[in-house]
Amino acid sequence: MALCGLVIPAIIACSADSDCSPDADCLISESQNPESLQPQIDSSAAVGNRQYTVDDINHVIVVTGQSNVEAPLTAFDPALDYPDSRVFAFTDSGWKVADLHQVWDENAHPGNHSLTNPNQSPNNNFVFHFGKSLANTDPDAVPAFIVLAAPGKGIANWDFESPFYLKMRNKISNALAQLPNKDTIDVMLWHQGESDSQYEGTSDPDATEFTDVDSYEYTNYYALKLRNVIQNFRSESWAQPELPFICGETRVSFRVNRRLIELNDDNDPNTACVYTTDLPYRLSDPSGAHFSAAGLRELGQRYMDAYLSIINR
Repeated sequence: MALCGLVIPAIIACSADSDCSPDADCLISESQNPESLQPQIDSSAAVGNRQYTVDDINHVIVVTGQSNVEAPLTAFDPALDYPDSRVFAFTDSGWKVADLHQVWDENAHPGNHSLTNPNQSPNNNFVFHFGKSLANTDPDAVPAFIVLAAPGKGIANWDFESPFYLKMRNKISNALAQLPNKDTIDVMLWHQGESDSQYEGTSDPDATEFTDVDSYEYTNYYALKLRNVIQNFRSESWAQPELPFICGETRVSFRVNRRLIELNDDNDPNTACVYTTDLPYRLSDPSGAHFSAAGLRELGQRYMDAYLSIINR
């Protein structure tokens, strides 16, 4: 099922009259429309003036991958990146309403230390916008995130029972233990592959489990590892055998994207991949590997569209 084709709305690219400099994020023309900079009221948060709590959480989303999960050095716009009281994140202090000023992961990203440094603007994050999009689309949804990133790591970092895998298992278990009405996760979002830049073999210096570059295991390295990741997480007590698993292409067209997109045609209705290579990148990163804030906002929407396509089919 080609879910990717469902989630490609038009993107406004940087132009000569847009506010993009080598050190600035590429945003979608907010500066050209003064009205768009006015504070927006989030209707989903304001319905009945209800105060949501962890008792109400009904979608638990695990997100993992490389640096685009943390999205360092991206811009923050208070008119576009305000919190929604129905969207929660698991933090060092437990479950909190998701706010980009928080420190969600590793005492650093995506909060960028802005929680403790009021002069520091936070980084942006596609996870945050997935949650807002889901809350705005479904009036009954109360999403909550568990975020674990491993910047610069190849897919072998997620090997079953590896130190990082155990760290994920522990964090997910701890997060679920603090939810009164949920004991399983609902979907896993995977944004990884930049360190495995070839679809045949891998460029990851820590790659595991092959010795012969002509072997099937080498030439299909990433595809085999990705399937193992999916199976391993589905085997956990806090998951389910048909756990939805959604990945996204890397922003630059590394050949690994071919392996990620294969999930759309793998005869598994609960896997999907979203297209991302058309999304704007952060201009301070000339490699183009990292999304801009505008790209992250749209990326969150695309992941959310794919998620709804799976659970509502």
